[in-house]
Amino acid sequence: MTKVTASNQKRLRIVFGVIFIYMMAIISIQIVAPNSVVEPDNFPNSCPENSMNCTLIGPNPHRGEGIMEIRFNSNFSNIMEEVGLWSQSEPRTEVLGKWSNQIHIVFRSYLWKFPDDFIVNLHCDEGETVMYIYSKSRLGIDDLGVNDDRVSKFVEHISEVEISTSMCL
Repeated sequence: MTKVTASNQKRLRIVFGVIFIYMMAIISIQIVAPNSVVEPDNFPNSCPENSMNCTLIGPNPHRGEGIMEIRFNSNFSNIMEEVGLWSQSEPRTEVLGKWSNQIHIVFRSYLWKFPDDFIVNLHCDEGETVMYIYSKSRLGIDDLGVNDDRVSKFVEHISEVEISTSMCL
């Protein structure tokens, strides 16, 4: 039988203390930044002025290379199918809400589980589908470029895939 020495007890207390602090931090982050579904009628029109944790491709673009919209010659269901496939291929994602013209996805950071909202919104304009994208960290004032990189990666993906051609109805 092994004897538990005072130094081993101290090490165990330190390990359990670190685990306890980490778990309390994760729980606190989830309490401070709870899930709140953004429905299509409430799609954000803009990012906060001078925001460093928000990217918007839309009528008031912010970061996102200044892109105002992405257009497709396809219908909502074909595009949403591809958005869904992309989100499933990304790590630590959860779909909070899905409608025919919008999807609200949450990305969580690896270590601390900080939530970032990622919303894709579609509408018709002259037979084409117009896509707006909003991505924002719920906590903090700077995302270290994560949301902007995520939007760029998504735009690159959605621009390269083949989507069936049809009219936006």
